[in-house]
Amino acid sequence: MLIFKTLHILSMVTMVSTFIGCEIFYAAAIWRRDDHLLATVHRIVERTGAGIIAILALAAGVVFGLLTAATGGFDYLAGWLIAAYVLIAAFFVNAILIGEKVVTRAKMVIAAEDEGRAVEASGELPPNRGVALIGINALIFAAIIADMVLKPF
Repeated sequence: MLIFKTLHILSMVTMVSTFIGCEIFYAAAIWRRDDHLLATVHRIVERTGAGIIAILALAAGVVFGLLTAATGGFDYLAGWLIAAYVLIAAFFVNAILIGEKVVTRAKMVIAAEDEGRAVEASGELPPNRGVALIGINALIFAAIIADMVLKPF
C-alpha cells in the first residue's frame, strides 16, 4: 500500500507542477497581450512534451490512487474520495472552458506566423483569462490536497 501511495503522491505532484508551470507562462503572455509570447510558450510546451507529461502523470496518479484505495481498505465511495472525483472533474471543465481557448489562440497565432501574415486582434482572451486559468486550477488543486489530507467527509 505505501508504495502505491508514494507513487500516487509523486505522480500528482508532477501533474500539478507541470500544469501550473505551463499555465503561469500562458497567463503571463495573455496578461501582456503578447501573441508572439503566447505562441512561443505553446511551442515550448509542445516541443518539451509538458502537456503529455502532465496528462500521463495524472493518469498514473489516478491509477496509483485507485490501487492505494484497493490495497489500503479504503471505500471508493467514501465522501472524501467522491469530493476528489468531483474536483478532478472540475479541473477538466476548467481546462475545456478556459484552457482550450488559450491553446486555440496560440495555434492561430502560430499558423499566422508560419504563413508570414499579421495576426488579427483577439477579444476572446482578455487579460483576466490567464489569471482565471491559474487561479481556478490552483484553488482546485489546493482543495484536492486539503481533501486528501483532512478527509473531511
